[in-house]
Amino acid sequence: MKYSIITVILCAMASVAMAQSFTVYEKGGSRGYNDEDVDSIVFSRDNVQASSQEPRQIKGRWCSLGTSISWLNDQTASYPITKGYQTRVMEKLAFANFTNKGVNGGNLSSAVSAVVFADYYTIEHGINDWGHSIPVGTIDDYINNTKNGTFAATYRQVIDRIFTRNKKARVILCTPRKAYGYGDYLPAHWYDAKNGIYLQEYVDVIRQIAAYESFPVADFFAECGGQRQLDNWSYDTALHPNDEGMQIMANVLIKAFEKILAAE
Repeated sequence: MKYSIITVILCAMASVAMAQSFTVYEKGGSRGYNDEDVDSIVFSRDNVQASSQEPRQIKGRWCSLGTSISWLNDQTASYPITKGYQTRVMEKLAFANFTNKGVNGGNLSSAVSAVVFADYYTIEHGINDWGHSIPVGTIDDYINNTKNGTFAATYRQVIDRIFTRNKKARVILCTPRKAYGYGDYLPAHWYDAKNGIYLQEYVDVIRQIAAYESFPVADFFAECGGQRQLDNWSYDTALHPNDEGMQIMANVLIKAFEKILAAE
């Protein structure tokens, strides 16, 4: 909430012989006072009204590619959340058009055919690839377009499809949010291996791809909760974000979008 602010600046007078003074700045102007003439200062917010911040209008179209965590944005009536992270982003950054291409249960390969024309793309994948033990691959699989079925090679297919749709597209890569449990789908801790593969490995290759392509990263992995918080920030144990978890994701993604928008 934003309020009108009265700013008080104390202006110390260096001379010992002179009294100290201060100036009060407010909306209607300013006025100077001497210390010796003032018994007390009282600050009041009476009749001050909160100001609402309108979302920033963005002319371009946003396509959100992702897992069920993204898909949930359009399914709030059936699940215990009020808004997904994308809707929360749109409350601050109002894109002219938004298309949610999150796939319930989808891994990265599901994003290849989901790409539609847009100006801005976000890719939220990795957690289901871990759950299904998709081989991670290396940055060389991405660079060399090996098409060998690894996570890294599939990322190249997704990025190629995006730039086929729009050669001027702006892309944000999202690292997967930490997760664990959900029955036996994931290990008991986010830092455990599943079938010899660690979630961190998907994160590392996403960051490498982002560095190679000079894409910004929305680092959900680093900023959206660890083992201690995930249960409280999820509506299940501990994969899908609740309202608090969704808001944290939105905050991280807004920061990434603002980096792109500041450069335009």
